[in-house]
Amino acid sequence: MPTPRDGAFAGAIGSKIYVVGGANNSTTLSVNEIYDTTTDSWTTGAPMPTARWVGASAVVNNVLYAIGGEATDTTQLNVVEAYDPATDTWSSKASMPIVRDSIYAVVKKDTIFVIGGYNRAGNRLRAVESFNPVTNRWRELPPLTVGKSLTAVGLLGSVIIAAGGLTNSGAVTANNEGLSAEGQFWINVAPVPTARQGGCFEATGGTLYFAGGNTGGNNYPLTVLEAYTLDTNSWTGTGLASMPNAVVNPGSASVGGRLYCFGGSDQGNLFQGDIFNYVQIYQP
Repeated sequence: MPTPRDGAFAGAIGSKIYVVGGANNSTTLSVNEIYDTTTDSWTTGAPMPTARWVGASAVVNNVLYAIGGEATDTTQLNVVEAYDPATDTWSSKASMPIVRDSIYAVVKKDTIFVIGGYNRAGNRLRAVESFNPVTNRWRELPPLTVGKSLTAVGLLGSVIIAAGGLTNSGAVTANNEGLSAEGQFWINVAPVPTARQGGCFEATGGTLYFAGGNTGGNNYPLTVLEAYTLDTNSWTGTGLASMPNAVVNPGSASVGGRLYCFGGSDQGNLFQGDIFNYVQIYQP
């Protein structure tokens, strides 16, 4: 990746992955770099209007949405900005109701679901909110059973999964929850074998892959890869290839059934540690 960074927003549109924002050792970024998975090459797009990191990203109808995040170590955001690669332009959307960072998002039926997160007034959150890009409106949904940030998320069938994360106690959790197919309540499912936060993840082929991350604070990151299957409500890690480079807070995306992990750091805190420009690809 041309720009080393931590906590970038990432989303796949067609065969290209858009990696936006993030942070280096001195500032948050607005850079928009585009990885072509077919040519293994990079180009540059229009920068994101609001520089930030550790927010949620999602793609709906070939538009990338960047939601919330942190602009500085004292400034959290609820801003929502949308990038249309067809015109190489950004636009502003309705702000997220709750100001927060350390969030990820998943898309179900063209609706974006933002899960958990961190808010300095409320610490690690149980909050779940959905955004409809067509109506430009937000809606509050049933909360998680455990408040947590930087939890790996994915859609398995009609169930949204939220695995791992960091809790109010400052400890990572193995908690794994699924939002019912009707979206009415969260249920606990098989816990994550390796409790962690801020990993690289994507759901593909009916399985949620969860790689890297760390065990909280300034702890060094992991290389472990584990996979959750809803049909059997079980995890496996045995025989799965470890990440070549241990990272926390990489950007995550999936193209063609492959998991792509962009950048990250060795600590996971703003402006601290070594910041990487790795592109790591896992082929299940």
